[in-house]
Amino acid sequence: MDPLSFLGWRFWAFFRDPPRHSPEGRVVVAPADGRVLYVETVPSGTVPAAVKQGTALPIDNASAVQPAEHPGVLIGIYMFPWSVHVNRAPVGGKVTSVQPRPAVRENRSMVRALMHLAWDLPVTDQVRASVADNARNTLIIDGEISAAVVQIADRYVREVDCFVREGETVERGQRIGMIRMGSQCDVFVRQVPTLDVLCRPGDRVRAGETILARY
Repeated sequence: MDPLSFLGWRFWAFFRDPPRHSPEGRVVVAPADGRVLYVETVPSGTVPAAVKQGTALPIDNASAVQPAEHPGVLIGIYMFPWSVHVNRAPVGGKVTSVQPRPAVRENRSMVRALMHLAWDLPVTDQVRASVADNARNTLIIDGEISAAVVQIADRYVREVDCFVREGETVERGQRIGMIRMGSQCDVFVRQVPTLDVLCRPGDRVRAGETILARY
């Protein structure tokens, strides 16, 4: 493929926005296309963090979900370069917070995450560090079940687009933003007694359609 054709394909792949049909019922759906990097339990009294072993890397601007009172589950989804990059609401409800945050130093490349998924290797601290340091935007959605969506930038991403504002009501599967040229999208789901997480690391998911959990 010549460079011009590649660029044409790349921009076509990135700007695709196919219709999606969200499933019915009391479910949490994937906020992004891609593959699940990790599914981690967040105990009561801690802040959601993209690490389970080694150094904790807190997703500190997701603290509006009140982790001290409400434990939950953090699910990380790596968005492939060829994935649809429009993000969708995992649950329905009111958007109570939109919190953009710039990179700690500079955005790290997410190529390591792609390599680990391609060869089915364990997620490393370098991959988790990208989640902690890169620019991101966090949306809090409060409904029947509450969730925080964390849109995480890549090294070559200069902005994360958010389509909704605080105070708006969104439906499950509704478009809520996009990450320009890709990276990662995490979702923190507040624990409820009936929460049953169905996804596992390595699973491929589709934004707005794949069920991550039932409650």
